[in-house]
Amino acid sequence: MESTEPAARVRDSLPAERREVPDRGPAVLPADPRHKLSYAVGGDEATRETALPRNLFIEYVISDGELAELLPTVIDLADVLVEE
Repeated sequence: MESTEPAARVRDSLPAERREVPDRGPAVLPADPRHKLSYAVGGDEATRETALPRNLFIEYVISDGELAELLPTVIDLADVLVEE
C-alpha cells in the first residue's frame, strides 16, 4: 500500500513502539481490500476506512487494483472527555 505524504508524516510522528502498527494493517488489506471490517466512506465503494489496533484508523482508496492510504487518524484515549 502506498502512503500519501500526509499519511507518511502522521505515521512517522508516532512513538517508536507504535510506528509498526500502521504497516501491519495495510499489509493485510491488499489480499482483501473490502475486508468485512472496512467501511465505505461516502457514496462509493472505492474509498474505505478501517480501524487498526491501538486507536489508529486509516482511510484508503482502491484504484485500478492498487491501494493508497489517504489519511491515518490517531486517537489518543489517554485523555478522554467522558469516562464510561
